[in-house]
Amino acid sequence: MNIRSVLKMHVRDKWGWFLIPNIILFSIFIVNLIVSLFITPKEMYYTGGVSYIFVYMLVAGILVVTQTFSYAVSMSVRRTDYFFGTVVMGAIMNFSYGVLLLICSIVENWTNGWGGKFHFFHFPYLNNGTLLEQIAIYFILLINLFFLGLMISSFARRFGKKGMAYATISSLLIASIAALLITYYEHWMDIIHWIIEHTAVQLAYWLIIPTLFYVVFSYLFLRRATV
Repeated sequence: MNIRSVLKMHVRDKWGWFLIPNIILFSIFIVNLIVSLFITPKEMYYTGGVSYIFVYMLVAGILVVTQTFSYAVSMSVRRTDYFFGTVVMGAIMNFSYGVLLLICSIVENWTNGWGGKFHFFHFPYLNNGTLLEQIAIYFILLINLFFLGLMISSFARRFGKKGMAYATISSLLIASIAALLITYYEHWMDIIHWIIEHTAVQLAYWLIIPTLFYVVFSYLFLRRATV
């Protein structure tokens, strides 16, 4: 079984990759749209419901290893083929969802919030750039979360529950110490100003670095993971 076979294995899971995320996303959208029709706001009405798809990609990255790794290895799939097949599948799906979000954002903007000043997909700052920049933002955000989930699941497969417990505690300690130091040296405003000075796509480009980190370590963890 090669990378193409791994892709076919993933494609068979139509519910996990295609149906569930779309059904839930557009169900949330329809509910919010109906609610907006009764509100009739004087100004633009924004909702954060679209964030669901980003959270789902994080969860999808975690579940894909849990649901398919043992099966693939038991079918004599090389770990390298499994990993790169999963990476390709994740990249294709996240790019597809990025295009979907962009199309919905464009239609929403053209129709002035679906005729009722309701904004579910289109947001100021996030959608201020060119179409190429907007698709880059969506794709980078989605794939960053997907590979973060993949790394978490790969780490859990490699080191087990104890390893996850130690990693979680260590991460919380590091985050707490970092927050304490930033507060002590009064750097929060510097961070906020730095964010404000950059466009959304510029901030998204910075996420490429941790995304590559997630990919590399996911591969290293899966190479030695138990089935």
